[in-house]
Amino acid sequence: MSGDRPVLRRRAWWCVVLLGCLAAVVPSPASARSHRPSLPDRFAPLSTWTRTATVRQRPAGRAIALLRYCSDDTSQATVVGADRDSYRRLTLSRFDEEASTGLIAPDGTRVLLLDSVNAPGDRRGARLVDLRTGAVRHVRLTRWHSNVGAGPQLLAWSYDGRYVAYAVPAPPPADGTAAGSYEDGRPIRDLVLLDLRTGVSTRYPKIRPVRAAAFAPDGRLAAQVRQQALLVTTHGVVRGRIALPAGQELAGPAAWSPDGALLATTAATGAGSTSAVGVGFVRAPGAHRPVPEPVAAGSLLGWRGADRVLVARDLRIDEVSLTDRRIRTANRWPVHDAPICDLHLAIGLVRQATIRSATEPDRGATPLWPLAAAGAVALALAVLATVLLLRRRRRLLRSRR
Repeated sequence: MSGDRPVLRRRAWWCVVLLGCLAAVVPSPASARSHRPSLPDRFAPLSTWTRTATVRQRPAGRAIALLRYCSDDTSQATVVGADRDSYRRLTLSRFDEEASTGLIAPDGTRVLLLDSVNAPGDRRGARLVDLRTGAVRHVRLTRWHSNVGAGPQLLAWSYDGRYVAYAVPAPPPADGTAAGSYEDGRPIRDLVLLDLRTGVSTRYPKIRPVRAAAFAPDGRLAAQVRQQALLVTTHGVVRGRIALPAGQELAGPAAWSPDGALLATTAATGAGSTSAVGVGFVRAPGAHRPVPEPVAAGSLLGWRGADRVLVARDLRIDEVSLTDRRIRTANRWPVHDAPICDLHLAIGLVRQATIRSATEPDRGATPLWPLAAAGAVALALAVLATVLLLRRRRRLLRSRR
């Protein structure tokens, strides 16, 4: 009996060694989710060594950003976690400017993605993805017809999460010419409001050509028609107009300031537009606060407060104070073969978000190196066990002689 104890001790010791090795190679659980959202100080590059799981396979909760990596022939839409460094894939498709066009809800819990451009004609719809559960709901868009190959365009999402403003091609002109379907080099589109609660889209053909839109925190919608921002109710009633500077247009879904007093603008992209410097501002009706000087930047991503904005420039996100012009870099973009070509932030979360130091990204799938390391450890243990068994067998044979 006493002779069996050394054998038992050796077996127990090897079990401890094996458990320790496995603990070293198996990824640790994700860190506990914090209540306050955060933005990583850098985005991870498109992974080549680790497969990124889809939201449906491994939901990771609310997201702070929706971004798209682009290479020469493919694009991948990915959401970045608002509570930890999680990355989940939404699409992986052949490269197309509209293939992964999407919007992230202001609270970061859902994403709306247009269906593939390969969808037949005016039957193209959208997919509403719940980032907390991975559930996908098909949303039917209003019907349209275009003689120039244009499609729908997602514009803005209301802060209460109920409405999405989008645009669809206007009917071809009476003469059917392609030229009549364009204005300033862009397809003429009508404003449409989608009620996500009922799934009903309402088209407003009198609000055209719509180019951009943004919801205010109080529910007002600013829809740009030519060089005016029309203040529209959710029933399509125009309640006011704001003249926009020449060569500028609404700065996307984040254009409204949190206090509703300002609208941000950026350089127009239509044919023949004049150049403009960075992100500008105009005062909303009834507001009395001073209009800040423009900010040199490529685009507006969100507001950190009534006098602080997040802007994109030079492969980074800067936080700029509109009062004293202080600049703090909040995030840096990766530089690699598949750069970030499109970025949207959850505009309702960035106001209260902290800036966190980015850690090893959780991609929802087992990386290749832990599998290789685990295999190497298992092989080494098997070889070692075989050597020990052979030695023991030789000792037993010698003792019997």
